[in-house]
Amino acid sequence: MRSNSLPKSILECRCPRCRTGKVFSHSAFNLAKFNRMNERCPHCDVRLEPEPGFYQGAMYVSYAFTVAFIVIIGILLYYLANDPNEWVYIGTVIGVMIVLAPLNYRYSRIIYLYSFGGIRYNPALSK
Repeated sequence: MRSNSLPKSILECRCPRCRTGKVFSHSAFNLAKFNRMNERCPHCDVRLEPEPGFYQGAMYVSYAFTVAFIVIIGILLYYLANDPNEWVYIGTVIGVMIVLAPLNYRYSRIIYLYSFGGIRYNPALSK
């Protein structure tokens, strides 16, 4: 039997109701289809978009991730690269954010779904 802990379910992008079914239909490394979500959980059949336009709110989570990454990259460059030219900061931040865009997209949606989707965990469905 698999562990259905909340942090593990979020990291694996699992359904918030059963914590078994996958929310996204393709891998994050499939750059052509990383953003495709299942309409319903393949395991418990819960609707994964609670209402039309629901995921517009995930932009706020994405923004928070972006700001956090910019601050972390800035601090690392300041201390590890001895405060390089501002173009190094800009180039590094842009490069890292492009590489992390699929993960930022996915985890902002997952965290928003778990926080505001109104879907509660049902342990009976996780088997």
